[in-house]
Amino acid sequence: MTAADVLRWALRRSARGVTASWVGGLGYQAGLILLPWCLGRALDAGITTGDRRALLLWAGAALAVSAGLAAAEFAMRWWSTLAGVRTGNALLLRLAGRVLGWDAATAHRFSAGDLVVRATRDVETVVVWLSTVPSLASGVLGFVAVVAVVATLDPLLAVVGLATVPLLVLVNLWYPRRYERANAALSAAHGARADAVEDLLSASTAVRGLGGETVLVERHHAASATVRDRTLALARVAAAWSAHAPFVPWLATAIGVAAGGLAVLDGRFSVGGLVAFASWMMLLGRQVMMLTFRFNQLGDAWTAAGRIGAVLGAAPALTDPAIPVGLPAAGALRAEDLTVETEGRTLRLPDLTVEPGEFVAVTGAVGTGKSTLLRLLARLADPASGRVSYGGTDLRVAALDDVRSAVTLVPQRPLLLSGTIEDNLRLGRSRITDADLRGACRVAAILDFVEALPGGLGTEVGERGSAVSGGQLQRLALARGLLRGARVLLLDDVTSAVDGDTERRILDGLRGRAGTGVTIVFATSRPAVVAAADRVLDLGGADAAAETAGELVGRG
Repeated sequence: MTAADVLRWALRRSARGVTASWVGGLGYQAGLILLPWCLGRALDAGITTGDRRALLLWAGAALAVSAGLAAAEFAMRWWSTLAGVRTGNALLLRLAGRVLGWDAATAHRFSAGDLVVRATRDVETVVVWLSTVPSLASGVLGFVAVVAVVATLDPLLAVVGLATVPLLVLVNLWYPRRYERANAALSAAHGARADAVEDLLSASTAVRGLGGETVLVERHHAASATVRDRTLALARVAAAWSAHAPFVPWLATAIGVAAGGLAVLDGRFSVGGLVAFASWMMLLGRQVMMLTFRFNQLGDAWTAAGRIGAVLGAAPALTDPAIPVGLPAAGALRAEDLTVETEGRTLRLPDLTVEPGEFVAVTGAVGTGKSTLLRLLARLADPASGRVSYGGTDLRVAALDDVRSAVTLVPQRPLLLSGTIEDNLRLGRSRITDADLRGACRVAAILDFVEALPGGLGTEVGERGSAVSGGQLQRLALARGLLRGARVLLLDDVTSAVDGDTERRILDGLRGRAGTGVTIVFATSRPAVVAAADRVLDLGGADAAAETAGELVGRG
């Protein structure tokens, strides 16, 4: 998705508000042009002739125009801001929806920090641009109108005013590309610094005591220095553009005042006309400054929209079929002839059939494909060959939402969201009762811990579960997976960080779930899990070297 596609979408999404703001902008530009004319008429028809009535008439007209200007500017800014904010929220939701639909391979194309910058700084840049589109469109018309009005004055003044146009065109052809390149470099630098900040804040505890803190700080300083240099480079281009563009009409104003002043002295031009000309040329300079600033914002928005478009255009490898087939209410989970290929290496996995209510343990040394198999069974990745089916239906012909409802994977290294324990267990599902929460926590052997906390289920877990231990994190993630209510539960070594007594309690609870018809596949290296399972699938015969490549696809 290109930058133009994103900006067009934003304009279509906010068409009403932008149009209303543009109408206000037209009134604003008309007032800016009329006001110098009223002042000129007050000078010529009132002050110069000594006509009090004419002076008061044109002074009143100037006051009415000023009131209209205030109302028009309010309307322009109100409707443009409203349109920008609404569309910005919609764009952020669209980004979030796209990211949530990615598979692991697509997600790893973007770093977390860079995604944050695209969803915050870049979206805000598009919102700012969108709120200025009406003033840009009306400003262009106002610029043309000022040039046309100036052209109706004294021929010499008309020549002076019109001579600014080609010079302004040259200035505004010279700078935009340089500005766009500098801005793109700055956006990339911000993304790199966001990654460095995330590592500094989230990974520093993991390397504390190993000397890693210094490395993280140095990486942040280097990224910040790059942001500083890129910011200054962009500022130099923007400052030169902003200074040179209005200088042209200001120079013309000086020349015009000198030429027009001589015409007034010779009696060929009126004082009011000269004042109107000077006012219009100053207005022209102001409009050029405004338009230059707006074009700068367009350059910013174009770069930001391109970065947003890269996210919106990143299509996941896993997609819904054109005509999805429904999954049966129950059935066997079957894996047949599965292979995974990465960088020319192949991992072959043994066949597996798990009946409803069966508890199967998958064992094997590190690197034999346990996590990879679970990801294939959950259709978080597709095999190079072979198929995974549920109740005889290939998962690739079913809608992804149906697969996610039927099959739940609890990963080996789960994450919790910032918020309370209850927030993390519910995940926004209001249908889950407090009894359901406690039941899942009981099966996961975490209920006693939760109830002993001062806040109970309302206790904050910290960012990414930083306030709980590794074993508590695993058990909360297991409880969250149980609350999903899926017919197939895939568990990736979720008891690796708990003690033996806790593990036995968890296994007893899982056996109870299996008795209700829930299919359980448990990847493990723990003897207690193997002993509790109905059957064991040993991946020890798999090609360990090939599995290393497969783990890169599965990411654990």
